[in-house]
Amino acid sequence: MSSRNGRRLQPSANHLKSDGQLIVAMATSSSMWFDAWWYEANPTGGAKQVAINWFKGFTPAELQDPKCIGLINSARRLIGAMLHSTTTKRISLKTVFSNRARKMLHLVAWMYRNTVWSFADFTPEIADWYKSDLLETGPESLADFADDGDHLDGTNAERDADEITVGVLSAHLNMLVHIFQLSEEFQVFPELRIPEHPFRGQSVKSLAESLAISTDGWIPRVPDEVFNPLMQVVLNWIDVYAEDVLLSQKEYLRAMDARRAYKGKDYARYTDPALLRIVFDAQGTLESPWRRPFLPSRAHRSEPASPLDSKRGPTTQLRRLIDDLEVAASVSVQAPTGVRISELLAAKAEPRQSNGFPACLVQRASSSGLYDLFYLSSRTFKGEADEEGQEKEWLIGVRPAGSEHFPIAARGLLVLDKLFGPWREWFGSDYLTVSLGSGGSLPHSTPSNTKPLAERIAGITRTFINQHVEFPQEFSSWIITTHQYRKAFCQDMIRINPKALPAVQEHYGHASAYLTDRAYSGSDMTMLRMIEDVATREAARMMVDRIYGNAPLAGKLADTIDAREEMIRDLLEGADSNERRITALAEALSTEGIMLFTSDYLDCFFRPQHAMCHYDFLGDFDRDATRPLKPFRTPKNCSVCANGMINRHHIPYWITQYRTNDHIKRSNEAIGDLRVAAVASARAAQAKSVLRRIGEWPLP
Repeated sequence: MSSRNGRRLQPSANHLKSDGQLIVAMATSSSMWFDAWWYEANPTGGAKQVAINWFKGFTPAELQDPKCIGLINSARRLIGAMLHSTTTKRISLKTVFSNRARKMLHLVAWMYRNTVWSFADFTPEIADWYKSDLLETGPESLADFADDGDHLDGTNAERDADEITVGVLSAHLNMLVHIFQLSEEFQVFPELRIPEHPFRGQSVKSLAESLAISTDGWIPRVPDEVFNPLMQVVLNWIDVYAEDVLLSQKEYLRAMDARRAYKGKDYARYTDPALLRIVFDAQGTLESPWRRPFLPSRAHRSEPASPLDSKRGPTTQLRRLIDDLEVAASVSVQAPTGVRISELLAAKAEPRQSNGFPACLVQRASSSGLYDLFYLSSRTFKGEADEEGQEKEWLIGVRPAGSEHFPIAARGLLVLDKLFGPWREWFGSDYLTVSLGSGGSLPHSTPSNTKPLAERIAGITRTFINQHVEFPQEFSSWIITTHQYRKAFCQDMIRINPKALPAVQEHYGHASAYLTDRAYSGSDMTMLRMIEDVATREAARMMVDRIYGNAPLAGKLADTIDAREEMIRDLLEGADSNERRITALAEALSTEGIMLFTSDYLDCFFRPQHAMCHYDFLGDFDRDATRPLKPFRTPKNCSVCANGMINRHHIPYWITQYRTNDHIKRSNEAIGDLRVAAVASARAAQAKSVLRRIGEWPLP
């Protein structure tokens, strides 16, 4: 036996000993304290031994950083305390190894990648940040740290629509509480003591239930005071600065290609001169450069550098610019549309569209031919049983037909396409964006993993915001997650039109209880339930207004309601106010599954056996349908549908429709474009007919 083995100390409260003593200390009966793995026999019959891999989830480069190793060693002490605590209840070995160690590793990995260097820094605000990131990146961020023990704490394991279980979330959030409870244990190690309860005393289980299912107010919408300056910076990057970043990348790759015959590793002798020539003035269109030129390598500098650039050569500075442009383009897609980061990162560039666009950017003409519609085509994973997700399209912008203008989100996709095009070709990838590796420079060979990762995007986004965006003082510490864009998008749509809930739900692709009105627009109901309640009550209100108030209505359904007036009055006999009548009628309609889906031009009193939108798509009526088919829900279809009903709320639309198309008709007749004039004439005639039926013709 070696002298080292002979001096081993058996497992005990080693977490309170000095580093020198721990060199020869045993963590378990078969592993030493600083071993990469801790192994222990599993007392459960037939079960394999339990183990902790202290380096799991970290890259080799990260493991070279003393700060990373320091956090891992802090995690060792905390896990040791859970096994051999002197002040709190000890936890079973299996629970610690199978559950808590993995959650601890996820936590310290998150801390390292977000520059939280000690547990003493873990304020409730930092804990909120951690919660936000758990929800934002979802189950994929936990993959390296997940196991079958995620529910050992006895929490609810039922999966919600976002595939984040309450049990998994509770287990991760509980780690902070466990560490806080161990604070008294570490009087001599203040860096391991969380100063106050991380969740302000709130029960972790109730918190996890609200977060996992309703994503409650701990993740608020991004405030306008934060959103507006962020978007201004983002637009500068994708519309102005992108040109110089793309040129810099092109020059770098050209220089790298020119050194093919060179067998050494001093790539800088080729790339540095190419980069140092770049002037950041948007190819001469700006009066002055928007940033200083690339700084030469440290050994060749004659001027001071910013702290971030002090140790960086031109190639590393270019990598930072590429990261910044990737962030700006990603934000420009997500912020105006509310799409998830997972949905953006799943987008593909190949095969190319016939117009040269990447596969994920689809352009179509509207049904009228007067507008170009832009869609993001990707995959959605939330709530899908198939791990590969489901193909889906999101409307991300509209422009007048023939215009050269691109909506913001479409511009962002095109920038990402150009930025990563050369790398995709090199790596043989079809993703719109690719990973350039975990280092701070640019790769010289294909990285081991080129798939884009949400966790990395979250990290470089925070760096981008810290470096480039100035917020009002009271919002200077605001931490943005992409989930906040979704909430802002939804709330803004509903602010504009409170009846837009069904459209927002459809845009987000939610058909489950995950998307809640508390999460996105402020109540306690799930979004789907609220949509149903609103739609049903609106249907009841419309009928009551017609029968008891003689409200003007047009459309085929108005005749049906009039024909059934006596039956409806009998049903509501005894209800002595309109509100009581609406409530009673809504209950009856809910039983029949009848709802009202609103739009600017017409309300759909949906009944599948009459739905022309489904007929237009299928060639027949879909009697199992439960809602209108949005792509085929048009004024043309709805105006001849027995489900359609027009009331006073739609008058502004039809007045505008008449005047706009009458003007288009006259203008195009004057220049001899009879095709457009004919389309406009038909639409003006339809609008005139509607206004006459609802009693608004002639116009003033």
